[in-house]
Amino acid sequence: MCPISFGVLGPFEAAFRGRLTRIPRGRQRLLLAALVLKANEVVSVEELLDRVWGDRLPDCPRGALQTCLTRVRQWLDAHEDGASEAIKTSSTGYVLQLRPADVDLLRFHGLVGEARAAGERGDRAAELAALTEALALWRGPALSDVRSDSLQQEVVPRLAEDHLRTMEWRNEVGLALGRHREIVGDLRSMTACHPLRERFWRQLMLALCRCGRQAEALAAYQQVSTRLREEIGIDPGPELRNLHVAILRNDAAVMSEAAR
Repeated sequence: MCPISFGVLGPFEAAFRGRLTRIPRGRQRLLLAALVLKANEVVSVEELLDRVWGDRLPDCPRGALQTCLTRVRQWLDAHEDGASEAIKTSSTGYVLQLRPADVDLLRFHGLVGEARAAGERGDRAAELAALTEALALWRGPALSDVRSDSLQQEVVPRLAEDHLRTMEWRNEVGLALGRHREIVGDLRSMTACHPLRERFWRQLMLALCRCGRQAEALAAYQQVSTRLREEIGIDPGPELRNLHVAILRNDAAVMSEAAR
């Protein structure tokens, strides 16, 4: 297996035996990112051409791709003889063979799977721990310094959505475990960064209520209502509206965690 590990959950980075190393610039960087994103899967020639050149293909696309691959292989071998053997050729494309532990995206998916299994067996503490560890792998927006139009338009938004949904999931588990006091600050940051994401606002309102801060929860509802109307012309969805009514009524189901 390749002795270099990669990080895509933030700026694109590589480490050789634990020490950060410089990644090639230009098209080699784009090609390497495309292979790392699908580590251990065959990436077709057509997809690689799209990731690296987009709609500005060179006169001899396959030849240009071969040249780019040769340079990436040379970069790998410069770190350790034979490292380039991690890139295998198939009948339809190429595959970069890496251990799951050597790609932060693969570790992220593995930890999310662990969290799902823990939740299914009712171990909420283990579920929360796995989700927290998974989210700690993120260093910023995925591939923030990789200038590939197709990656930025097709892949990065999916990764960003996975990140947000995992944050929402962790918040739900934290609320279920009575950690509302611990997560209020994080939820304030999340609603500030993603002001149109209603689930974060719902979680913030619940956490505030369960801390005995109903007035702040009601103020949060007014805040998100205003943002939604002013920015996209809609009212809060039914979950937020129903929670707002429940708080106004001091609904026992909402307030039941307040004393924890």
